[in-house]
Amino acid sequence: MPVSLVSPDKNPRAPFIMSYSLNLIALASDADILIQTAQRDKRNLQHRRETLMLRSENSAEDSAAHAAELSAATASLAAANATIASLPEGEKKEEEITKKMELELKIRKLSKSGNKLGTVATIEREYDADQLTRQIDGIDAFISAVTARKAEL
Repeated sequence: MPVSLVSPDKNPRAPFIMSYSLNLIALASDADILIQTAQRDKRNLQHRRETLMLRSENSAEDSAAHAAELSAATASLAAANATIASLPEGEKKEEEITKKMELELKIRKLSKSGNKLGTVATIEREYDADQLTRQIDGIDAFISAVTARKAEL
């Protein structure tokens, strides 16, 4: 008969119900293999979660640096526009127009890449980390159930 597992701490953040045919485990060595496999999977998931969390922390720093760079480029563009307006026709004005075009391109690129560092990306990483936490909770419940079955043998 399958055993149903419910969140071990009844935590509403991590609801899960799983059904396993643990009564099929006849040998303690089979239970050990299942537990070792589950523990390996758990370590891998924990590593992925930690990596995501680190990326989220770094993202906040990167986002601030990105905002500062965008702000500086925007200020430089305003200055370039004022300079161009005050220059007479000639080589110097053409150089300033070229610089202005480069600044506009830089601002477009910074604006486009800003979405990767913004709120949506941060929330997506947090969501992914939460999903990994739920998987880890499920593995913990599985390990507990297999350990209990092993004790019955």
